Amino acid sequence: MSTFRRLYRGETNIDFIGYRKRWYIASGIIVLICLVSIIFRGFNFGIEFAGGNQFQVPARPGVTLQDVRTAMESQGIEVASAQGAGTGYVIRTAQITDEQRTQALSAVAKAAHVNVSDIATDQVSSSWGGQVTNKALVALVVFLFAVGLYIWVRFEQKMAIAALGALAHDLLLTAGIYSLVGFEVTPGTVVGLLTILGFSLYDTVVVFDKVEENARGLLGGSRYTYGESANLAVNQTLMRSINTSLIGLLPVAGLLFVGAGLLGVGTLKDLALVLFVGMLTGAYSSLFLATPWLVDLKMLDQRYRLHAQRVLAKRVALAKGEAIEAKTGRPRAKAGARVPAADTAGPAADGDADASEQARVDTLAAASAPRVGAKPSASKPTGGRPGQPRKRSGGSKRR
Repeated sequence: MSTFRRLYRGETNIDFIGYRKRWYIASGIIVLICLVSIIFRGFNFGIEFAGGNQFQVPARPGVTLQDVRTAMESQGIEVASAQGAGTGYVIRTAQITDEQRTQALSAVAKAAHVNVSDIATDQVSSSWGGQVTNKALVALVVFLFAVGLYIWVRFEQKMAIAALGALAHDLLLTAGIYSLVGFEVTPGTVVGLLTILGFSLYDTVVVFDKVEENARGLLGGSRYTYGESANLAVNQTLMRSINTSLIGLLPVAGLLFVGAGLLGVGTLKDLALVLFVGMLTGAYSSLFLATPWLVDLKMLDQRYRLHAQRVLAKRVALAKGEAIEAKTGRPRAKAGARVPAADTAGPAADGDADASEQARVDTLAAASAPRVGAKPSASKPTGGRPGQPRKRSGGSKRR
């Protein structure tokens, strides 16, 4: 229960930033698989994009979906997809002639025990699917531009780059899953794809807002590096990310596994799958990719790189002082004071023989680093306001 309590309070100490190379490798492998599937396998486009015919057949007792599909294929017509929809069945085929359509209607009506007039038919041109695709691409470009500009203005340029990179990762993984599974790409898929963009960015912006709060005034201190502040922000928002993901995934999982899987409502599959995969990858990328990418981009700035070196150098110096105190029994020298050579090294023979001394220093340096789950304390000025003398500690006054 203590683990869940720390998770609820945002006091976990998972090192997301320290193990970022592992996340990069895992994501790279998954992205590579998705790219290979998209290039060589492609997508299963619905008739809205590829063009074709659709037959809506009422369901009758004793008539199964396979019976209707077999009747259609008996006329030499290739069935692109067949699924249940409400109180009937939906059969989609490629482009066929009027004669083939008439023969198909007769065969299906006979197999389904209905009249030909009870079967609703629709014919869709591939040009309509092209128009839908163009509008979706325009909407995607406008959305990415607007969101990138907002994050750039609200936060900074590096955060906008990291957020858009995580978003591109989510889109690529979702598209790759569709290619691997073979689900139809329909206008519902496009709508769901645009929906998950907002969910993914919402989770990323929440984490970035906490990163900005923790890193405020960071360069003026020497206690935390930028990577540690960012890692602390991820741990502090971990419970919020989990709650948001679960609340969003539970109803979508109901649509996908119960509606489409158990009840056989096939019209929900295209929308439910894209929402489920997109929300899952969005929660993953905001924690394991977006923030580590932000840290890597920040380390390209010389100010943050030098600041990290100063923080680590200070910890090593403090660790060496603790090691000297433990070895000699003398108190550590004050900050800025020079440690005598006899105290730092000792006799030459003893210093050369003691091979574990450096390991002790390294252990103390690691122990002196701040806990990942600890909250940084804001440094307060020791003196008065700039330009004013400090107050004396005693009650006497200067004459």
